[in-house]
Amino acid sequence: MDKNFLELFGNILIGASKGKKQVDEMLRWVQKSVSASATGVYELPAMFKKFYGLDQLSERSSDYKLMAEKAVQDFQNSLKEYVTLLGMIPNEQTVSRDEYLNLIRKYEKLKIRCTDQEETIKHLRMIVEMDKEEKDSPDLITGIQDIVLGRTDLFQKVVKNFTGYLGINEPDNKK
Repeated sequence: MDKNFLELFGNILIGASKGKKQVDEMLRWVQKSVSASATGVYELPAMFKKFYGLDQLSERSSDYKLMAEKAVQDFQNSLKEYVTLLGMIPNEQTVSRDEYLNLIRKYEKLKIRCTDQEETIKHLRMIVEMDKEEKDSPDLITGIQDIVLGRTDLFQKVVKNFTGYLGINEPDNKK
């Protein structure tokens, strides 16, 4: 923040204790920013001109216009920085506290809604994946039956080979 801004703002606060009119004039000026008159010369409050050294120059000079633009830019940058330091939100449009709080409430509701939707999407994706896996794989019962039949055939072959190796013949009724 530049020293001119701090000095100006300090005097505004001192002026607030002396009279509200000066503060209201400065706030109106800050809200509508700097307006150019029909001749192109900036209409700035006297206190602003004093603290930014513009009262030393003629309003008709080309240096005045350049210095006034720079002073206004410096003032606006410092004001934004100051407002940020105070924990407020600087913006280009005037927003009331109620409007700001309404926006925060809407944001919080949308955040909750978004979280719910993300959770729903996650569950739907899981369901789709499970359906896809079930369609791609054979039926569970059929798969188990195939395994059991395959193991039974293998077991019978092993027993037959083992009994043949030991020289045990199958009973005639089994043949």
